Amino acid sequence: MHEQSPWELSIREFVERAGSAKATPGGGSTSALAAALGSAMTSMAAQLSHRQRTSEQREYIDDAEREMKEIAAECERLMKADIRGFAEYIEVSEQAESEQDESLIHAVKRTIEVPLELMEVGVRGLRSARGIAEATREHVLSDLGIGVVMFEAAVRSAYLTVRINLPACSDKRAREDYGDRADRLMLRAERLKELALNEVMQAMEKEAQQQSES
Repeated sequence: MHEQSPWELSIREFVERAGSAKATPGGGSTSALAAALGSAMTSMAAQLSHRQRTSEQREYIDDAEREMKEIAAECERLMKADIRGFAEYIEVSEQAESEQDESLIHAVKRTIEVPLELMEVGVRGLRSARGIAEATREHVLSDLGIGVVMFEAAVRSAYLTVRINLPACSDKRAREDYGDRADRLMLRAERLKELALNEVMQAMEKEAQQQSES
């Protein structure tokens, strides 16, 4: 019997299952969902911003729309990969005779690599969302800002998953590399979020001022 992946569940079903004692969907799936919502909000803002824009602005918007579609597909892939990786880790850890078991080392690394990939996706989304702030129409600027917030939340959530799984990695060099990579991505996400939200707020304030003067 085919078991639905969390991606195929209704919002109600996802929330209920995530809040249950079941192992999945858990933090990884929630991070992927947050990034997918970020892509949805950014895509909507882009699609509603085509009118009365310069050709250069429309090019930025078109690029963002394509990017958001790719990001949404990546989120679905990574949600499934996270669930498979956790299931593999549980199965292997029950059979492994020591922490040096190759299959266990591999399984642990996957529980770190998947959320790291998700962090990269979130950073990619933040970079793209920031790129269309000036071209976004005034009535969907708040939606673009929400997209930015969701992307950063996805990166931060995935960062926590990486950090809690790192101690189980017996490969010291890999563990250090994973940790450094996660720290860099988190710092980049924080900076991009700050820049993007500042640009969104400036655009909103500019629009409010223009309305008050008209």
